[in-house]
Amino acid sequence: MAVANSRLTREDWISFARKVLVTSGIDDVKVDVLARRMKVTRGSFYWHFASRQDLLDALLDDWEANNRREIEVIRSLVAAEGDALLELFRVWLGEDPSFPAFDIAIRVWARKTPAVSKLVRKIDEAWIALLQDQLERDGMKPPESFVRARIMYFHQVGYFALSIDEDIAERATLAPYYYQALTGRPAPAGMVEEMLVLKPAKGRASKPAKGAGRRAAAAAAAK
Repeated sequence: MAVANSRLTREDWISFARKVLVTSGIDDVKVDVLARRMKVTRGSFYWHFASRQDLLDALLDDWEANNRREIEVIRSLVAAEGDALLELFRVWLGEDPSFPAFDIAIRVWARKTPAVSKLVRKIDEAWIALLQDQLERDGMKPPESFVRARIMYFHQVGYFALSIDEDIAERATLAPYYYQALTGRPAPAGMVEEMLVLKPAKGRASKPAKGAGRRAAAAAAAK
């Protein structure tokens, strides 16, 4: 799996590292392994990164930034009195097809690296808190709101983990039933039609976040 080696950018290295993380796991995200598979020299890597640690930071920054961005988009709808749960379904149904595998690869990495596990748990808690806020805004009381928020989030992580093969039309048709089962309330009118106009998002994981940020989280895996 080689890449064109003229003027490789930092983003080229991160993109390739992401693919290796997904297909082979964190243990293969090493400078020698990447350079050999890309058929380039190690010098190209060190032109853009100070160390393997720097690359691992970039992968984690990318994953965290994408999650934070979507959380803020949906939270803004809560503030604007919109239906954040409906928007969440739109996000999930319009997901970049490459992101679920990246998400699961991060979670597998977290199983062997406590600091990465801490980051994943922090993001998971942020999603669950967002869902619980929306459910309580709609009148649901804790602890039911907390339990349903967890079930909703775990449901989607399970979709990612199982790699369920459904196109937009199939998922849109099922969406109202999931909505009712997960929220305990009827799905909004016209939900299927709204979902059917979606197209899978592109590039959700294609623009890595800049800066280190997660150095402490990746430290244990950098050895």
